Amino acid sequence: MTPAIASGAATSIVLFSFTTGIAAVASAMLALFVLVMVGFAVAPLFSSSWAGQQDVSSAAANAEPSDD
Repeated sequence: MTPAIASGAATSIVLFSFTTGIAAVASAMLALFVLVMVGFAVAPLFSSSWAGQQDVSSAAANAEPSDD
């Protein structure tokens, strides 16, 4: 087997390049992140324990300053 045939066979075995592999992993991680964020967004709609949670920024805005 000549080197040209061997490299051609190795290239056909590897279906994606290094860049494609990194892009696939990054896409999977982005999809997982989006699913987690959507889960946090809809959790109050389906769970009674999440329904009463208050936004931290609105709680801080309603707090009165102390006289310390």
